[in-house]
Amino acid sequence: MFPETVASSVFVPYLRRVLVSELRKLNMSQTDIARLTGVTQAAVSKILREKQGSRYGSTGLDVPENEIRVVARKIAKILSQGNINEAGFLSNRYWWLIAASGDACKAHEKYGWRKSECYICTKVVYPNLDVSRGLVMADMERALIVLWSSEYFGLLIPEVLTNIAMAIPGAKSIYDVAAVPGRISRSKSGEILYRQPEFGASRHLSGILLSINGKYRAVINIKYDEIVEEALVSMGLRFKEFSSEDYPSANPAASAAAELLEECPDCKALVDVGGENVESVTYIFGNRAVEVANIAVSLSEIYYAVAVKKGKIIYSIETL
Repeated sequence: MFPETVASSVFVPYLRRVLVSELRKLNMSQTDIARLTGVTQAAVSKILREKQGSRYGSTGLDVPENEIRVVARKIAKILSQGNINEAGFLSNRYWWLIAASGDACKAHEKYGWRKSECYICTKVVYPNLDVSRGLVMADMERALIVLWSSEYFGLLIPEVLTNIAMAIPGAKSIYDVAAVPGRISRSKSGEILYRQPEFGASRHLSGILLSINGKYRAVINIKYDEIVEEALVSMGLRFKEFSSEDYPSANPAASAAAELLEECPDCKALVDVGGENVESVTYIFGNRAVEVANIAVSLSEIYYAVAVKKGKIIYSIETL
């Protein structure tokens, strides 16, 4: 009956294994790691011996391993700085957003809970929203945590800034689409800055999602250059290019999306190559906000590796 059973039996053990490894990478002693993660030093030693490569066993949840690794790395850094309460808040909030977005349901069923008409977690986190909007809001907030946790996502934020949006099923207006008010930016120190998502917050991205009639329910915009193109190809993401100058309208990207995604049903990205006074931008599509966020983070990791290899980033993350 209680979703907390899944947290204690599935999520926490997995997250702890990843945290132990990430804290060790930060040169922390096994004794300090044990104190911070709530296990014995012997348990820490065992986890470190058993871990192979970058895999920590199955998550037991409908959550990509790489996503948990990205968030765990952020939690580990916060812990290493002595901010235990902040790390605890992030860990717990992240868990509840996994549950509220429906990705703990299968694990919950294994403990005897029925699947049909279950919306307990969504209503616990968002009691004032109907279920469809609560699911979207949980997905959006979780996606933003993933982007904020990423070491390299800031490299993909264009001059016009980034936004991410997700629509409820059957969306009819911009007020059926959640996005970040004022967009996502990057501070001088590299920290990802954003406000909490709201419905109706982005006329631009809402227009794009509404124009494609539910083919995809989520989209994020990032920069575009030759390294982004290389990363897209490396990940096997099909994309089509267009110029907003060729689609004269209030929202050229929306007009282009309606046409190009019809021509290329397998495309997961569109690239506005820009023009005079128009910056080149990449739009990544998916069915969920957390899906496009995870794609963007993976692209940023490839982007960083390629940029370092080409000598455009040396030793640390710099603005390209």
